[in-house]
Amino acid sequence: MKQVKEYVKMFSPFNNRKDLPSSIFICKKMLAFFLLYFSAGVLGEAVIIGSLTVLGYDPLHGIMPEGKLGTLIPYYGFFLFLLLTLLYCKYVEKRTIKSVGFNSRVFDFLTGAGIAIILLALIIGISCILGSIVYMGPGEKMDFFWLIALMVGLMIQSTAEEVMCRGFLMTSLLEKVPIPAAVFFSSLAFALPHFGTLFEAGFLYIIIGIVNLFLISTMLSLLVLHRGNLWIACGLHGIWNFLLFGICSMALSGSESDISGIFCFRIERADLWNGGIYGIEAGILTTIILGLTVTVLLNGRKARKLTEKFKGRHSVRGGADTNGI
Repeated sequence: MKQVKEYVKMFSPFNNRKDLPSSIFICKKMLAFFLLYFSAGVLGEAVIIGSLTVLGYDPLHGIMPEGKLGTLIPYYGFFLFLLLTLLYCKYVEKRTIKSVGFNSRVFDFLTGAGIAIILLALIIGISCILGSIVYMGPGEKMDFFWLIALMVGLMIQSTAEEVMCRGFLMTSLLEKVPIPAAVFFSSLAFALPHFGTLFEAGFLYIIIGIVNLFLISTMLSLLVLHRGNLWIACGLHGIWNFLLFGICSMALSGSESDISGIFCFRIERADLWNGGIYGIEAGILTTIILGLTVTVLLNGRKARKLTEKFKGRHSVRGGADTNGI
């Protein structure tokens, strides 16, 4: 019985022990991730149900706001995911906000945003040339207030995912495991919540979509390791989502945009190039572009000393290095 209690304590996400075998340490951190994810989800549902009930809706019986408000609510709900993860890092792992990745290099957010623009311009542009995606013209009845509200919501959602997967999970794992293992398990945690909508697509789209989820997560992780902060990943992730959903009116991770953005691009015939009903994130062209980007990051001059560089300045307590994660 005593031995069972000791194992329970080792796997508990509420202790900050590091004197554990790597396998148990990984399991503990993954358990902490999913505990945070599901706790924030349940708490978020409760807050949304309570708020909508006060506003006169009846969400328990399917009476929910439609249109723009209904689209925005889930994205703003990710603030709870962000808050709970930061509280966990502070009070359980005894970490600083700097150790999560939010240091003084804020302008790296713009670098990430620029990368997102380039990647999507290549994917959508080549798709249009191939006839896989069709440009339908400018959007109708553009509401700029809605666009700003959507952008803020998507930034909250993207930042929450980056803090959970890379700011918390990846950097925590790096205390005990090599960089490739930390990147893999953080990518697995990033991919799993997307499977619900992805598995509604056909088998080949599912396979391509899973590969792309791991590729984009690996790309984000490598950028965080290269730049020593989380700003670059937040900028890339958030602007990618906003451009795809709010500007180009295209499906985002399987969620179809039913509200017009500034431009209107449409998939008229589903194929493996454009990702079908899931959108370009399950397309082969995206696989090629992301694969090339990851290859460049892995084979660049800086990448050859990536492990030593990161390990040398990394301090999960915050440390004296103002540029460290």
